[in-house]
Amino acid sequence: MSMTKKAGFWISIFFIILAIASLFRYFNQKDRDLYADEIITHTSLEFKKDLKAFLANVGSITNTVKKDVSLIDVDRVSQDSLLTYFSQLISKDQLLKGIVLLGSRRNFVLIHNNNSWIVTHSPLKDTLINWKRLNNKLEPVSKWTDPYNYFMELSDLNSIKVSYLKDGKNVWKTAKSKIPEYRDLLFNVFQTTSADGKINIVVLMYKTGELGSRFNNVLSFEQPLVTMITLNDDEITPIRTKDTTLISRYEKLSENVADVINTWHTQHKEQPHLYHFEEYGKTYWSRIDTINESLGIKAYTLTIAEEDLVKTASSVEDAYLYAVVMFLLFALSVFMVTFRKYNQQQKPPKTELDNIPTEKILETIKKGETEHIEFKSSLRWDYREEKVNKALEDVILKSIAAFSNAKGGKLFIGVSDDMQILGLQPDFDTLKKQNVDYFELHLRKLINNQFGIRFSNSYLHMQFPVIDNKTICVIQVLASEDPLYLKVKNNQGHMVEKFYVRSGNASQEITSLQEINEYVNDRFN
Repeated sequence: MSMTKKAGFWISIFFIILAIASLFRYFNQKDRDLYADEIITHTSLEFKKDLKAFLANVGSITNTVKKDVSLIDVDRVSQDSLLTYFSQLISKDQLLKGIVLLGSRRNFVLIHNNNSWIVTHSPLKDTLINWKRLNNKLEPVSKWTDPYNYFMELSDLNSIKVSYLKDGKNVWKTAKSKIPEYRDLLFNVFQTTSADGKINIVVLMYKTGELGSRFNNVLSFEQPLVTMITLNDDEITPIRTKDTTLISRYEKLSENVADVINTWHTQHKEQPHLYHFEEYGKTYWSRIDTINESLGIKAYTLTIAEEDLVKTASSVEDAYLYAVVMFLLFALSVFMVTFRKYNQQQKPPKTELDNIPTEKILETIKKGETEHIEFKSSLRWDYREEKVNKALEDVILKSIAAFSNAKGGKLFIGVSDDMQILGLQPDFDTLKKQNVDYFELHLRKLINNQFGIRFSNSYLHMQFPVIDNKTICVIQVLASEDPLYLKVKNNQGHMVEKFYVRSGNASQEITSLQEINEYVNDRFN
């Protein structure tokens, strides 16, 4: 079995196994009763893994920035140095959109905005801020001055610094930006102390829409509501939608979630717990779980409508059924393509080729050339010029290609057009060894180089009968499964491919590409 056939076979088996596994999962899922509380509990635990991964990534960035910023004087370091360092840091993280660095006298802000960067490095007391827009190569594109705050008011940052950051903890806050595409932002705020004792405030900036989309992709529900609970019991809700109706709905649901969280604080000692409430004529389930106080977040709440839970769980059943059909179609497609290709390449000749009796050969020669019979005086000896003419070898190959591309036939070498037996001795005399074996070796080498060993072994049969004490060559050519092209040099010395077929008792070249395509489609497909 060829490698192609083996690969196709195992790929088909692989898809069939996947189909069977999906079928088992379908029936297993179908036989189970769907309970909203069970579904949201399982979903919450899966979401917890992704939230931990996100916070771990934030933690890695935080540690890196703390270490590096503690080594510099924020008020003295150049904008270019800060720009190079932080642009590389932001580019490595898909969710991180900007960084704010506040020293005692100056602030540095860098925001990645689509295909450009927005940067400022201004004194803290300035009421107007000088901004620059840079391209992806960090080259200036434009600049302007305005009072916009792309981050929290300084008074808010100072209150965070006094109230929360003294112990080195991270604080999470949401804020509104005046940049349209950065309307809702989520900040992770922490402080670092430089070698000279100066305190610097660092703010990592995230778009709540992108963070909400990440959560939704993991959850696979239509309208899940995620609320993160900070160490200070603040509630952070990243919302991805810009639909004002949905935002209003989320805000109303957030009030219910706040009541649930309050109950969680007072009655359930901040242990994982499941709640449900009614709103908008629907039942909502909220699951609160802890995450070991990671980076200022100690817990999270996942809230999903009961009908959304059941609907999504039911769609999983359909997905398994669709997967069964899809995998079976893949298996069938691979199987059909593989075996069609294999059969085209490996299909044996329909006719076994044996030596033709000498009497039969004589009878054939006496009947002359036909669509299936052709005579050639020699392989390479030019009787007119009385010398070797290697161009005659291409004539032999042309006849073989023409027979193969048509219905097959027999080529006689050593027989003239007027049916005289000339023999092969003149050809023998041109070779290194003047015998039949070397003649056959030379001829097969020509055929192999043109059409390949497989064609030579499968579609040709040579014999060397002796007639009137003269040896001739009889080549039986079967109709091939694939078209043969003859490669020859043109007048400019370049190799070109030519296509020949039998037309009456002659080998005819087809020169039109359109005609070649039509002939190949009719003959081989």
